[in-house]
Amino acid sequence: MLPFLFPSASEALRKLNHMYLKGKSMRLMWCQRDPFARKSGIGNLFVKNLDSSIDSARLESMFCKFGTILSCKVAEEHGKSKGFGFVQFDSEYSALAARTALHDTMLEGKKLYVSKFIKKSERTAPTLSEESNFTNLYVKNLADNITEDTLQNMFAVFGKVCNVVIMKDHEGTSRGFGFVNFDSPEGAKKAVDALNGSLLGSRTLFVGRAQKKAERIKILQHADKDIFNNHIEKLKLSNVYVKNLDVRIDDNKLREIFSACGKIVSAKVMRYDNGVSRKFGFVCFSSPEEAKKALNTLNGIMFGRKSLYVAIARCRRDRHPEQGKYFAARQSQSLYPSNCNVIAPPIGPPYYNLPTFHPPISFRQHPISYQNFGANMGVQCPLGVENYQQQFYSYVRILFYVTDIS
Repeated sequence: MLPFLFPSASEALRKLNHMYLKGKSMRLMWCQRDPFARKSGIGNLFVKNLDSSIDSARLESMFCKFGTILSCKVAEEHGKSKGFGFVQFDSEYSALAARTALHDTMLEGKKLYVSKFIKKSERTAPTLSEESNFTNLYVKNLADNITEDTLQNMFAVFGKVCNVVIMKDHEGTSRGFGFVNFDSPEGAKKAVDALNGSLLGSRTLFVGRAQKKAERIKILQHADKDIFNNHIEKLKLSNVYVKNLDVRIDDNKLREIFSACGKIVSAKVMRYDNGVSRKFGFVCFSSPEEAKKALNTLNGIMFGRKSLYVAIARCRRDRHPEQGKYFAARQSQSLYPSNCNVIAPPIGPPYYNLPTFHPPISFRQHPISYQNFGANMGVQCPLGVENYQQQFYSYVRILFYVTDIS
């Protein structure tokens, strides 16, 4: 954006940016209509180890001498700085200059950390180097009497141990897990291979690479999603659809009919708004095996004066493809109506030059006005205008002839 083209906007940006309005700091920036430029992360820096006194305005004043700043923000929570922020330049060159000059410099007694901004989705996934060159180990399932010295002596066999810590609660009691940091990745790998699954006292240890919090959360989210999907799939296979029900059957009677096949979670007869039975319902069992037993046992049996239809229930979107296949199969069985007593014009020659097909013409005893006049006209035969008229006139002559006879 060229400031001299919009002097009023430039003046507003200079005077009002980071000013407080009703207790909140305003952030003004040039409108960026290009979505790629907004989301690419070009020229975006991450700054941490900020003192609580550093706000967005002061952070911008530090970085503005390296180039044009598009956006500058110190992250806050409840009006207090969270100790980190973001600065985005209009070019990668300006961002590199700022990072080179300000990284590891001191500000208000704290050493600044300035790096290229990395998206959260890219940060959570561990790189190959992180997975293969780890030195920090996570150890869990520790007994209450295990001390840090015990872990130190246990892990020192595999390499130089830099640090050992057992996590404790506010009363000083062990929380059952801790961390062991090695000097080299080789020692950490040896410790994992040797000690993971081994016994310490009466407990089986878990020893593995210490993961970042975001990485652990992502793994747990995937695990929870898999558990949820498996549960939903199990429910689908445990739910039974029943139709051809007598109008006198209610929920309790439906449950009674199917109770011999297993444990029933729910039984429901569907009804109209006025309470009249719609003659179908659903029975949900505790397991797919029980639902299958009900299907094999009760499908087709006579109850009252009706034969029950029992099947595994499917949601509407799963039924539609099957219905489409069914109707497509029905339609492909015959190109012409199965009722040959329909008077139709001769079918004209198709594009692939097969001999002309003349459907049979038979006469009905009832008046001609009840017959399916022109049912197939133009459906299967792409005729030209002249050819269509010729076929239609011959058809009309036949129709008049038939009318005279009847």
